[in-house]
Amino acid sequence: MKLFDSHCHLTDSPLFADLDEVFNRAANVGVCRFIVPAYDLESSRSACRLAAKYVSVRAAIGLHPAWLSQTTVNDKFSPEPLRQLARLRSPVAIGEIGLDYALDQYLAEFQATVLRAQLELALVLSLPVIIHCRRAFEPLYLILREFPGVVGVIHAYGGGPKLVEKFIALGYYIGFGGGLTRPNAKKVRQTAMVVPSERILLETDAPYIGSHTVLKGESEPRDVLAVAQALAILRGWSLDETASLTTTNVKRLFSV
Repeated sequence: MKLFDSHCHLTDSPLFADLDEVFNRAANVGVCRFIVPAYDLESSRSACRLAAKYVSVRAAIGLHPAWLSQTTVNDKFSPEPLRQLARLRSPVAIGEIGLDYALDQYLAEFQATVLRAQLELALVLSLPVIIHCRRAFEPLYLILREFPGVVGVIHAYGGGPKLVEKFIALGYYIGFGGGLTRPNAKKVRQTAMVVPSERILLETDAPYIGSHTVLKGESEPRDVLAVAQALAILRGWSLDETASLTTTNVKRLFSV
């Protein structure tokens, strides 16, 4: 059995300081491959360096809405540094990018501008995208609909089972993480029941998202096993079947 953590921040503390042991603990439960998304230019560079060092790691590059500083707003956003990095380092995706209306000052119009610019970059580079979204699923859908040539994953999806059909119709995959392991997470678990098997990805968002048994800030890629187990129970699949189909989905989307 081989599992793929499609979204983990291995460049961040505390994972980066203990990386060899993080890899060992993951391998002990069958988690062998990792996609490391970024949230700004420096983390994009760090993710690419990690991917160059470890054959099991692939990098994504992008600007997360929570990292849109006032300086960036004043100076306007240019995707050119990301474009140059992509040409040098060959990331597998643009991400994580998206909309976040849960921020204190979320600057909706500017978030949309930056998202569109990065979707255009993904289109030019023929890369999938990794989408972050909080409290903005309807605006997100309207923007993604403008870019029919771009596909990707809605990571840590929390929009519910009805809305998910819209994103699936656009060609997007849906990422499930630690929330799926919580018995009281009804909306997430209901969504996992209706997403087509060929569109499901597993992730941890380590170290940030916890699970039923792991605290927020303490998760690791090894915890994707618990997500796979929860999904297998919900869908009536064997664990081997769950691992196989979700790993195949990651490979298909990100061409790895």
